[in-house]
Amino acid sequence: MRKSIFLTSVIILVCISFLAVSCAEEAADTEGAVEEGSLPTIKEGVLTVGSDCTWPPMEFVEGDKIVGFDVDITTEIASRLGLELDYQNTAWDGLFPALIVNKFDIAISSITITDERKEEMDFSDPYFNTDQTVTVRTGSDIDSEAKLNGKTAGVQIGTTGEYVAREIDGLNVKTYDDILMVFEDLRASRVDAVISDSYLGVYFAENNDDFDVAITLKTDEQLGIAFAKDNQQMVDAVNGALKSIKDDGTYGTIYARWFGEE
Repeated sequence: MRKSIFLTSVIILVCISFLAVSCAEEAADTEGAVEEGSLPTIKEGVLTVGSDCTWPPMEFVEGDKIVGFDVDITTEIASRLGLELDYQNTAWDGLFPALIVNKFDIAISSITITDERKEEMDFSDPYFNTDQTVTVRTGSDIDSEAKLNGKTAGVQIGTTGEYVAREIDGLNVKTYDDILMVFEDLRASRVDAVISDSYLGVYFAENNDDFDVAITLKTDEQLGIAFAKDNQQMVDAVNGALKSIKDDGTYGTIYARWFGEE
């Protein structure tokens, strides 16, 4: 009898173990489904990304390729989600409207997370911090916010740079659709300064003898990846990929490639 009871107990334990393994495998398969591209995307198996590729070193065109920090981050996200990447260059003023009507799965374009934007779009966890800089021509006497009084600053329309510029007393603000044209007008002395995200101002100053960063305006902004509303599955998947990119050191490697060591 004891032997029979013992054998019965063993059989039960084996069955329980088998079920536990089966459940674990099923859970693993569920997690792997995201990696295999099962997310609901506009095009099956493809992550369609919208970006205004005029903001070096975040996203810009080099030769016939779109390159930059955001591009590398997005490439890594797509890979970890098991999706091909379709990175589309689009004008800044049309980026958010296109995202909202689901022309893109995500938008990544040096987008500052703001309460106003959160009313129209959802955002990932923050992935980058920035302030604003005032870039001037080399030799300019502008070295403080007070000296912007009576001057003209160029900004890209609809950016944090525009919002910050309009808060500076006595500063005339000239808006542009394209940030590259702003810097061209600075070079040609058609504006006295450019106000933009700090990394952008630093990039132009470091790569052009004509420019210097004169002032840093502390704004403590956080950049995020934007989504159309009601796509929480995609938000969660991208946040998971971002976390793993940071946890395993890949983020640091990409950051160093474009900005040097953190």
